[in-house]
Order: sequence, then C-alpha cells, then structure tokens
Amino acid sequence: MEEIDIREIISYFLNKIVYFSLIVAAVVALFCVYYIFMQKPEYTSKTSIILTGLNSTSDPIAQNDLSVNQKLVSTYQEIVKSKRVLNQVVGNLGLNYTTDELSKMIRVTAKSDTEIIVVSVTCLNNDEAYKIAKEVAKVFSSEAKDLYNLSNISILDEAEVSFTPSNINIPKQIAISVFVGFFLGFVIIFIIYYFDNTIKNSTDIEKKFGFVILGNVPDYNKKKKGNKNE
Repeated sequence: MEEIDIREIISYFLNKIVYFSLIVAAVVALFCVYYIFMQKPEYTSKTSIILTGLNSTSDPIAQNDLSVNQKLVSTYQEIVKSKRVLNQVVGNLGLNYTTDELSKMIRVTAKSDTEIIVVSVTCLNNDEAYKIAKEVAKVFSSEAKDLYNLSNISILDEAEVSFTPSNINIPKQIAISVFVGFFLGFVIIFIIYYFDNTIKNSTDIEKKFGFVILGNVPDYNKKKKGNKNE
C-alpha cells in the first residue's frame, strides 16, 4: 500500500475546500428540510408512581418494606406494559391502537435506589399522550393492588399536557447535521484523493516512473502575476 503523506493530504484538502464546504452545506440543508417539512413533532407526557408501604398507607414504613419494594420495582415495570393493563387502557379511552402499538409508545423507568417508577407516553397528539399516561397509572395502581394484595402504590406526580415536542431540539439537531456534513466531507475528499492517480508534482513522477528529476521548469505565469502585484 502506498504511503500517505499527511502534509500532502492537508494541501489537497485546502485545494478542495470549496467542494468540502459545498458538501457540508448540502448535508445541513438536507437535514433542515427534513426537520422543517418532514419530521412530525411528538409529545411526551410523564407520570411518576411511588411505592409507599406494604401494609397500609397509615402505617410507618419499615426498612424491610423498602427492601421488598425496591426488589419489586422491576416486576412493576413489566406489569405497566402488560396486556392486562394495556387492554383496559385501550378500552377505557376507546383508543384505536393495539396493545403492541400502545406498548411501543410507553417507556417505563425506575429512579435508581428509590421506589419511584416513571411512566412516559410519547405520541403525535399531546392531549392523547396526557390521557394515556394518566390512565396507565390509574389502571396499573388498581391491577398491582389486586395482583399482590397491596395498598402501597400512589401517584407521586400527575401527568400533564406537554406543549413542547420531545423529539425536536433545533440547536442539537443542527450541531449533529454539521458534524455529519464534516464527516462526509472528509470521507469523500479523502476517497477522491486516495484514488486520484494524476501527477501533481515532480515527486509523483519519481514515485510512479522511477525517474530522477534533474530540474523543474518554473511557472512563469505565476511569476508575472507576482511581479504585477509588486
């Protein structure tokens, strides 16, 4: 494999800076067209659920209760997205989604070292996301009490209607598009450089044909321009 001269690559890039800039501008323009005209805004509504006590809400929370609750958090996460819960949500709200489609819209996370579960619902309609999040928390609380005969589940933060799209962040998206443009620009220019077999200087002649260069003919056009400038 031919050796790659870093200085030669840098010089080549500088000579192709116009093409490089055009590539970056084209990529950023394409991303902007997608963000403005094609990307559909999605809205996320969140509600959080806390596990309080195992026996009743009026009893003090014992240390072993907290340990049991933390162990059950992962189980509760699965119950939230179970068909038993989602079928009721679809029926109660009259949704036109299957349980699988609804499950993909719901994200359940647990805050580390706590008994708090956060249910996030993302869809194209902000009011619908709010209603689904609220209903999921309600149905889950009821079903978990029936399944485990517990009274330790309470809504910590009620769901709210979101008016800001969760999938649109203009500064971040533009930064990503610029990064992608720079990356593609470097890759394309480098590929052109790597497969460019044209002779650019006397060193290329020595490498390609093995000839010894005795002297170079100066470019008199450049000298004339330099003299005029002087």
